[in-house]
Amino acid sequence: MKINTLSTFPDIIKNSLKYGVLSKAIKNKLIELNHFSYFNEIEDKDRIDDEQYGHSPGMVISYEKTYKIFKKIKKINPKTKVIFVSPKGKKLNNDMVMELSKEKNITIACGRYEGFDERIIEEFCDLEISVGDYILTGGELAASIIIDSVSRMIDGVVNKKESVSNDSLMNSVIKGPVYTKPYDYKRKKVPKILLSGNHKKINDFNRLMSIKSTLLKREDLLETCDLTILERKELKKIKNSNQNDRVFIALVHYPISNIKGEIITTSLTNLDIQDIARSAKTYGIKNYYITHPILEQRNLAKKVIGYWENEKERKNKNTKHEAINNIIIKKSLNEAILDIKKKYGKKPITIATDAKIMNNMVSYSHLKAKIQGKKDPYLIIFGTGWGLSNNIIQSCDYILKPVGGYNEYNHLSVRSAVAIILDKLFGCNF
Repeated sequence: MKINTLSTFPDIIKNSLKYGVLSKAIKNKLIELNHFSYFNEIEDKDRIDDEQYGHSPGMVISYEKTYKIFKKIKKINPKTKVIFVSPKGKKLNNDMVMELSKEKNITIACGRYEGFDERIIEEFCDLEISVGDYILTGGELAASIIIDSVSRMIDGVVNKKESVSNDSLMNSVIKGPVYTKPYDYKRKKVPKILLSGNHKKINDFNRLMSIKSTLLKREDLLETCDLTILERKELKKIKNSNQNDRVFIALVHYPISNIKGEIITTSLTNLDIQDIARSAKTYGIKNYYITHPILEQRNLAKKVIGYWENEKERKNKNTKHEAINNIIIKKSLNEAILDIKKKYGKKPITIATDAKIMNNMVSYSHLKAKIQGKKDPYLIIFGTGWGLSNNIIQSCDYILKPVGGYNEYNHLSVRSAVAIILDKLFGCNF
């Protein structure tokens, strides 16, 4: 493979490649490296950057001053794939590295200052790559990372193919724990199975440790991992045992807004009772509170629950109807909050949901991390009608971003919204 680099300080890249397997690969001509500088095609003491239009601070790499060097590289390497390293690019991952290793010729252009004049990117760039969500003073170190990760995928660069195929991030898993001598040190021993000599059992053990490590450290990778049915069951069991079991939901019928913004009381519906209970049970919610200020409506809820209780007993105790066991009926949202406070000695952290976009809304990933990271009780509050009253929303600790598509229309039933929100927060992605 031929790799060209274009940078302000080529020596940074050159020096990083003087060591280890990459230096040997370059020496053995498995990789051909050519380093170009932006200053190669300009007058002595001339600059390659200039001030931004629009009065923003920071200098920009000039289209005019770098045009010739880009054209020169393209003339020498007509079919080269030109990669710009930039925090605006696609984040580098193992799949991308493997694809790039199949190219015969790549050129890596390194940014400096506030980046490139956009016209350079439009004319010469085939792919923008970021090595992570952080900023470096220049793209040279990022270029070295790309060269290193891509080169080791090329046959012969790493002596043993198994060293590459068994690495972390291959096949969407990270490597499990590894050990060396001595067997017993400070009363910490190597797992006996690794000394058993039974290669199948050792491979099975390493695989299990690998997927467990992935679950605990990089669960996001498991979404594309090829898992067996037994592996999925084992991982779900581990995940379930570590879930926050103090999460509650509440369905509120008063105070609710109508289409005019007036405060109203909505009626209970049969479907809301059973369907939301089933969603709550599916995603491990502790209890589902139905709150209604009118006695007749609360009695109606009890009557509906009683009907499904009878169905459960009459048909099968293990059917979908067991979800109704988690329903608690209360007069108001405040009663539900006090009920949770009695159980745990502290008021639950409250989360309002609404279909409207508001200021200071919290993302699903942020809230998910908070719920999983603490054993505090949480109460996710859902409204009926046209949504929760502003008083309830503003009194909550968090307001969750609305679910929905990119269309203006967003009138999901509360049953649908509950299912989608719970899946975003507690759904299994493997």
